[in-house]
Parts: sequence; C-alpha cells; structure tokens
Amino acid sequence: MRIIGVAITVGSVLWASAAWAQGVYVGGAIGAEVVRTSSTRSGSSTFNTGSGEAFAGAIRVGTGITEHVGVEAEFFRPGEIEGDRGGPILLGGIIDLPVVTAPVPPLGYSIFPSIIGQSSRVRATTTSALLVARQPLGGRVELAYLGGVGFSRVVREIEFSFPRGILPAGSAIQFPSTRTTQYAAGPVVGLEVRAGMTEHAQVVAGLRLHTLGQSVVDGWMIRPSVGLAWKF
Repeated sequence: MRIIGVAITVGSVLWASAAWAQGVYVGGAIGAEVVRTSSTRSGSSTFNTGSGEAFAGAIRVGTGITEHVGVEAEFFRPGEIEGDRGGPILLGGIIDLPVVTAPVPPLGYSIFPSIIGQSSRVRATTTSALLVARQPLGGRVELAYLGGVGFSRVVREIEFSFPRGILPAGSAIQFPSTRTTQYAAGPVVGLEVRAGMTEHAQVVAGLRLHTLGQSVVDGWMIRPSVGLAWKF
C-alpha cells in the first residue's frame, strides 16, 4: 500500500509539473446563446420551454497536460430569453384565484375571467469541464477540439395575466408568478480557432453545443463566441 501511495504522489507531482510547463491561461469572451427546445402547436398557439436567443458572457481558465492536450473550465452566463407561452389558456387547474366580475359590454360581448395569458423568462447558466485537443495550423494559428460535460442551472419564471382588452379600463388584477430552478448535467462539444497576437495573447473564436434533457428545458443550445485569452 505504501508503494502504491508513493507512486500516486509521484505521478501527481509529475502531472502537475507537466501541466504547469505547458502554461496556464485565462480568458474572457462575449457571445450569444441560441436555444431550441421541444414545442407543441395547437391552433394558433405554440407552447415551448424556452426557445430564443440572448447575448452572453464567459470566463475560462485552462492549462496544458501535453503539447497538444489540455483541460479547461468555463463559466457561461447568458441573458434571459423571454417569450410568450402561447396564451390565452384556461385558468382552471393552473392557479386558484377568486372569480372576477366585470360589467358586460354592449352588443352581447361577454368577459371570461377564467382566460389568462402567460409570459416566460428562461436563463441557463452552465459551468463546463472540458478536455481540449489542439491541432497547430502553422505559425500562430491552431484549431482546438473540445469535449466534456456541462453542469447547468436553469431558472424559468412564468407570469400570468389577462390578455389586453379582456378587462375594462382601470381594472387591475395581480397574479402570482412561478419560479422553477433545476440543476442538470449534459454533454458539451465545441470547435475553436485560436490565433496568437503576441507571445501571451490569443484571439479565440469558436462554437459550442450543449444538450439539455430535463423538464424545464428539453432541447439544445448553440453558443458562438469570440474573446481573448492570456497565457502566463
């Protein structure tokens, strides 16, 4: 057991020394998030769990293990994706509110307070652990292939309201909103082009694909980005 312990310790020290010799880098990027999720269409209404686009930012740190292989950690935070949840829908069975009465307009038009609309906001923040394989293209340019796992925190908020024109002018009713937070993990793959500007600075442009399979968001995310990396 002592021999095994010594071997593990020596191996860890050698691995750390090799990784440090390849250099540690930090980077930041701005980008976008394109989310496409499962959806259902009924009549003129479409129900989905958060499809849309948003601007985003990322912070990255990585190091090399060998000359062409390294590891990287990324924190990616997009903006909120807002959408219409496909209302109006029937209030019954979704939210328990007292019945609201209102004067009936002329010409036989009636108001149904049990009909409401929905709007949603979704944000999927991820922390990813990635293995990176680098392929030099000559000079200061290289391709980087990334693969690993992304740990996500998905927050979805839904607000309920009456569609415009349902209630008389001056009427005000507040509905409670719902907030769902879910944690999950899914695979991540990506491709980047890294171009050296100086001995320590690189311009990094790339594309990453995340998949999410869960009740809050069921679909995939494409994340294009461009940024800078600094190698120490």
